[in-house]
Amino acid sequence: MRKRLTRFTLCLICIGFLLSSIGCSRRLADLSMISTKSVELDMVDIDKLPQTRNVIGKDEVFMFLFFPIPFRAPHLENAVDDALEKGGGDLLVDSVISHKMWWFFIGQQAIEIKGTVVKTRHNI
Repeated sequence: MRKRLTRFTLCLICIGFLLSSIGCSRRLADLSMISTKSVELDMVDIDKLPQTRNVIGKDEVFMFLFFPIPFRAPHLENAVDDALEKGGGDLLVDSVISHKMWWFFIGQQAIEIKGTVVKTRHNI
């Protein structure tokens, strides 16, 4: 009886651990164009401009017991700015926005954007 109770308790602990250490990723949007900078596209052919493909920008915060450590939520604007800095441009095209999260007493929450960065201005 004691062995059976111990195995049952161990199984409950394992199931509890698996259920509490969760993570997920959701696709939020697919956008044709997005930017946080002032961009003028009059008489511009985007296909002929310098491009950097598959650039990933993130804004992430760490969590402790359901509370984000810097006491803020991740923002799309920060993720777009990060991608534009990494790609050296001012316009993001064909982008995919995702929300990612994992948690087990400590965790991480992030907004991630992936796309092609286009440099529309010559003086950047």
